[in-house]
Amino acid sequence: MIEARTADPAERARLYDELASFLRAQKRFKEAIPIQRRALACMPHEAEYHFNLAAALGGACEDQAALASYQAGLAIAPEHAVAYKNVGSLLRKMGKYSGAITAYEHAAKLDPRLADAHYNLATTCKLLSRFEEARAAFRRAIETAPDALTHRFEMNDLKRTICDWDGIDEEESHCLDLLRTTGRGGVPPFLLISMPSTRADQLIGARRFAAYKEPSEELRFKSHRTSPDGSRRIRIGYLSSDYITHATAMLLAEVLEHADRERFELFGYCYSQDDNSALRRRIIDAFDHFVVVKDMSDLEAAARIHDDGIDILVDLKGYTRDARTEILGFRPAPIQVNYLGYPGTMGADFVDYIIADAVIAPIEHQDDYSERIVQLPNCYQPNDRQRKISDEPMSRADFGLPDNAFVFCSFNNTYKLNAPVFDVWMRLLASVPRSVLWILATDEGCRANLRREAAARGIDPGRIVFAGKLPVDRHLARHRLADLFLDTLPCNAHTTASDALWAGLPVLTCLGETFSGRVAASLLTAMDLPELIAGSLDEYERTALALATDPNRLEPIRRKIAVGCETSPLFDTTRYTRNLERAYETMVDIMRNAEAPRPFAVVESTTAPAAEAPALLGDVRVPYQQCPLCDSADIPYRIEARISTHPLYKPQLPPTVKWRSCADCGHVFTEGHFTPEARDVVLSSTEPRDEVGNDAAGRRKGSARIVERVARYVPDGEWLDIASGNGSLLFTAAEWGYKAIGTDPRIDNVETLLRIGYMAYWNAIEEIESIDRFSVISMANVLQREPFPKRALAAAHRLLRKDGALFISVPNMDTIEWRLLDASGANPYWGEIEHCHNFTRERLAGLLTRQGFRIAEYNIGELGPSCMELIAIKI
Repeated sequence: MIEARTADPAERARLYDELASFLRAQKRFKEAIPIQRRALACMPHEAEYHFNLAAALGGACEDQAALASYQAGLAIAPEHAVAYKNVGSLLRKMGKYSGAITAYEHAAKLDPRLADAHYNLATTCKLLSRFEEARAAFRRAIETAPDALTHRFEMNDLKRTICDWDGIDEEESHCLDLLRTTGRGGVPPFLLISMPSTRADQLIGARRFAAYKEPSEELRFKSHRTSPDGSRRIRIGYLSSDYITHATAMLLAEVLEHADRERFELFGYCYSQDDNSALRRRIIDAFDHFVVVKDMSDLEAAARIHDDGIDILVDLKGYTRDARTEILGFRPAPIQVNYLGYPGTMGADFVDYIIADAVIAPIEHQDDYSERIVQLPNCYQPNDRQRKISDEPMSRADFGLPDNAFVFCSFNNTYKLNAPVFDVWMRLLASVPRSVLWILATDEGCRANLRREAAARGIDPGRIVFAGKLPVDRHLARHRLADLFLDTLPCNAHTTASDALWAGLPVLTCLGETFSGRVAASLLTAMDLPELIAGSLDEYERTALALATDPNRLEPIRRKIAVGCETSPLFDTTRYTRNLERAYETMVDIMRNAEAPRPFAVVESTTAPAAEAPALLGDVRVPYQQCPLCDSADIPYRIEARISTHPLYKPQLPPTVKWRSCADCGHVFTEGHFTPEARDVVLSSTEPRDEVGNDAAGRRKGSARIVERVARYVPDGEWLDIASGNGSLLFTAAEWGYKAIGTDPRIDNVETLLRIGYMAYWNAIEEIESIDRFSVISMANVLQREPFPKRALAAAHRLLRKDGALFISVPNMDTIEWRLLDASGANPYWGEIEHCHNFTRERLAGLLTRQGFRIAEYNIGELGPSCMELIAIKI
């Protein structure tokens, strides 16, 4: 038609360009591309047509072709600043950040008044943690466009990220006033959640921002391929760019794995890069269908979702980084849900529901959400019970923390920190002698700002200890070194809070007004820990001080968390998944009944009473006041290890054990030995390897080698086997001709030995009343379990006749195996629940000598990695 209207190439080009521009505005990029190429064919030397073709190609996700088209246009018009700015945005989208920065800088050089060039340069530098460059670029953006509210909000967010709070309260208050009163929009809503904004503010910001994401009405899908009669499974589509090692994927993985495949069919729509991580592979495997839409345009991605007949499209991004909200704008599914990734309303008429709970979003808050609130029971946030916590030994010294001091910590992102909360933290340091604050901050400028803020409040900056990034399993493990996690306000810890609780660390929070300020309270409510939820910053401060100065208040909370990790709904993924699925079914039922979306609360269907949690013990260990070997009082903490994964662990016990080392003799031992009550809990079950008769045939040869060596020194007489366990050594000594007698702390084992004809005692070695009686005493994997090794060896010396033999096997800390296990973070000995001591050959030999023994023989042991065996003769 255009050819018929005119033969003039320039006029034809203009008309084709106008049509292509109209199609681009309608987000119909694929249709625009051939039309734009016709314009270019008419006027190949017109740079603007090259740039417009590049815009169409970029919108269609044909990024390399778009880049080539920009280059062709810039060859014609090399001074075109806006084109360079657009090249920068394309390169940033492609992940080529260095090239993007160069393009933005050149655009700003060509036109110093081009505010978008400065702004995009600033946000890219900020993304790369090049904060000083970002600050300078933001200043130029604000100078060139002082009315652009987004620039000012972004600058404030940058200042929060680096903890530069000078003048920020006044500036943010002014910006919020402008947002409320001027009608200006376009501010990314995520920037509001860490500010003192209200729910109403966040709704205003989200609605204005959503307006930029909506396509024209005619481009929205009007009908959908659903199953009105329920003849097929409900199809759930999850849309995200976070199917990588990311907090959202970490939280969601097990929920996907636990889905009811008879009722639901899961589709994953992914526009993330492939980080080749184990978590990404796990996520992909959890979906029935996994579709990569990264290289599709928004409309193409929406069409694919629509063609798949998705009943519920769940957006896991909201307004977080790299979100593609426009896909939802085309309404590819009849039900669309805001879930998990963004802590607030999206303000969009194309999102029907927001997944929350009664703490985060009470129904009376409905007016502040554009979506209809769906309240899950317990907590809206899922958790993954498969998250591994490293067993690598860690000490406070490894992270620059003092051994004998209270450690407050906050591993929140630094943009959540602010002056009012920091004031509280500094008053706590002032009130708790020698205490420190452990903060996750990697940028040196941010660290310098926090040190300066501490000094301005009269606190030695050295009492702030900075943590860096670690792999997830080691990051979780280091929580054990802290005493109390201090949350932030107005934006709480989210995944960060559940990380701390999963690692056993108490989290103290303050209930805020907005979604993002109520998450930690939701987590703690699900863990039945209301005592850690403050209603104001004053109450928050009082509670933190009380917990830091009274260990009798904090230890029961730790034990309650240990129980909660096993029994609470927060970490019951199956239970959570069933509740989420009930929410999905209710949404579908509402749709099938031709009702408009409405708020509702999910009620758990089970009426069975919840299992009663085991009663917590009081103090479970009697603390060592001095070294059990040399009596030195200089016994600092060395490491803390998790014992909650040990087969003998019970939830009445604390989840970790701390180990000390003697500064004088070097001996390594636990913070204390079990009380009788705690020991009864541990001994209430038996590992299979310690049951009488376990693998008797397989263990016989190893036991025979031990007996053969002992027999060289003492060939006959009575053999006393301490803590006989499976009885292998006892049985083999009897087979050799010794009169074998056993002891064991487990009454079931003693009764079994008596029943099969062996003499056996249910006594500790110190309680056996004989002198100079036994020819041989064996302590295989025993001495490390004795609360006081000196007393046990003194008892052995009393029981043995002169020249009698004592056989001992224990792990040896000096072996290469031990060191390799430590280096790999997989040393099992730190988490052995019954162990109180770890020895080196030198310290064990010295201890035996001081107790009246002569070392006769040393061997590499067979009873475990790094095991050593000694035979000592009573002098």
